[in-house]
Amino acid sequence: MNEIRIEAVDTVIIDLPLRREQRFSVLGTSKQSIVIILIRSSDGAVGIGEATPPCGPWWGGESVESIKVQIDTYLAPLLVGQDAFGLDELMHCMHRVVYGNHFAKAAIEMALLDLIGKVLQQPVYNLLGGKVRESLPMSWPLATGDPDLEIAEAEEKLDQRLHRMFKLKMGALPVEEDVSRACKVALALEGRASVRVDPNAMWDESTAMRAIARLQDAGIELIEQPLSRWDYDGASRLAQRFRTEIMLDEGLCTMQDMFRIAACRAGGTVSLKIMKSGGIRATRAIADVASASGTSLYMGTFLESSYGTAANMQLCATFRDLPFGGELAGPLLLAEDICQQPAEYRDFELWLSDGVGMAAAIDEDKLNAFRRDRRYSVHVVA
Repeated sequence: MNEIRIEAVDTVIIDLPLRREQRFSVLGTSKQSIVIILIRSSDGAVGIGEATPPCGPWWGGESVESIKVQIDTYLAPLLVGQDAFGLDELMHCMHRVVYGNHFAKAAIEMALLDLIGKVLQQPVYNLLGGKVRESLPMSWPLATGDPDLEIAEAEEKLDQRLHRMFKLKMGALPVEEDVSRACKVALALEGRASVRVDPNAMWDESTAMRAIARLQDAGIELIEQPLSRWDYDGASRLAQRFRTEIMLDEGLCTMQDMFRIAACRAGGTVSLKIMKSGGIRATRAIADVASASGTSLYMGTFLESSYGTAANMQLCATFRDLPFGGELAGPLLLAEDICQQPAEYRDFELWLSDGVGMAAAIDEDKLNAFRRDRRYSVHVVA
């Protein structure tokens, strides 16, 4: 086979309800909005991608509305008529025409890799060097703000053998209240579960010094992005002072960020996310630099659907060492999903699905039921 000619690019915004409100440091949401990208080849094969900004543009500057506009107006016209096998050149063209917009580009690359995998009858992990793992130990987000409710929620997850790692979302409450809440949860679960916290870059360095001292004494295992995303030097000082692991998330989006983190030892662990870094292959390259510098890897999430979660697992399957696991828990938080088969969670882990491409299939009835607007753009060969 010499080429896969791209014939059409469709974009669809969907809104999926959550089982409960998910709180972040600056806001909360009861739904997850997603852009689904469908790239059709001239022989009828369809590659699917997903862009899932967390609760609007506050995290990375992109929203589902901006992602759709960027793809429809600027990126899709670059793809139509081109060979999907020329993935490097297509990504180069998109970077040259549109700055940033990592979520939009990641979703397009995801769809192209899915298309290539389907045509070659290979899972995407084989396009990345092959798999070395079948599953991922799974963390669960605790985000109600009420420690008693969160302890009960964690106990239920332990009983169901779904999770024995828990991460508290912080930053929405006053620091003293947040820290006391986390300590109470950690002490209640001591010896039975790992507890981590995520202030979402809401602390300054002096606040972090005081808070982490208490959190460390309570047995908190990991602190995710305590300082502003740009404060690598401050994160380095925290990492040197405390034995509790410091993990960077917002501070790692690009390869250049990873070089800076490695140079100043800003954290012992980094959270990998396909969307924030512009695609699966870019994230794989960042992971290689992290591993070469002695920095541990973690699989983060933007609360993707079962489809986006399957894509994350294709990448995750290529990572040998993930000492703190990951948190690809989006499908468990969704009250409705869009895949024919949901993601498989059992024995405290998420399991890799069998199949070609992303090894996940969209339920078209569900897609139509939750799409925001039936009037959408389709770019086709003239």
